[in-house]
Amino acid sequence: MQDWLTWSLFLSTAIIMVTGMMKGLLAALGVCLVVLFVWGSLLIWSHFAAMPLRFSVEELIIWMTFFLGAAVTSGLPHRIMSTILAENDEMNSKFDELVSIDADTGFDNEKRFSFDLEEEFSRARRTGTPFSLLYVKILYFRQFVDLYGRKETEHLLQSLAELLRQKTRITDRKYRPHEDTFAILLANSTEENAQIVIAKIEKLLQHHTLRRKNKQITLTIAFGLASYREDMSDPLELVHDARKELEQYIQ
Repeated sequence: MQDWLTWSLFLSTAIIMVTGMMKGLLAALGVCLVVLFVWGSLLIWSHFAAMPLRFSVEELIIWMTFFLGAAVTSGLPHRIMSTILAENDEMNSKFDELVSIDADTGFDNEKRFSFDLEEEFSRARRTGTPFSLLYVKILYFRQFVDLYGRKETEHLLQSLAELLRQKTRITDRKYRPHEDTFAILLANSTEENAQIVIAKIEKLLQHHTLRRKNKQITLTIAFGLASYREDMSDPLELVHDARKELEQYIQ
């Protein structure tokens, strides 16, 4: 009887610890309460059934304290590990946000574009320095992908990106916010300055040489331009104006 009780107590402890390691502190405490209730009920039943357990009340209290200790000590590592994993996920999420480079072009992506646009807009409001937003859209982009494939599409994007680098200033920040669209923040540029940029790149962007066949094809490129105005209250107004002109250009 004594051996059975001892093994049962150790088994109860093991169940609590396994629960704590697998499910956490709260689950371990819940199982601990169930175990305490079972052993307490067993102690009361044995007293009235004239089958006294060969454990004193003091020993059972020690075991119950041990159960609680097992729940806490096994549950805490689970909580610590969960906290570490949550922090790791948060760091990975922040890292993904910081990784703002578009793999195909080397330009910044949409997240970085939104951040820089807001920053440039705030600077313009403070200092009155002009700037312009230029969208460059490749029309029939999906048809190009379907017709020529992924490798040729990568070559197209890289070629156009290189042309934009060559024909714009280093201070003009370049982005690829959408798969078929480039965006350029033309620093310290009025609308007249931006129109000069469009004139320089328009014809160059329309002609593309396929990588495999060494064959030149004609692309349809659309432009959307908007320049900062003092009456603008939000950078989204600038985006709206540029997109509106882009749609008009396409039509």
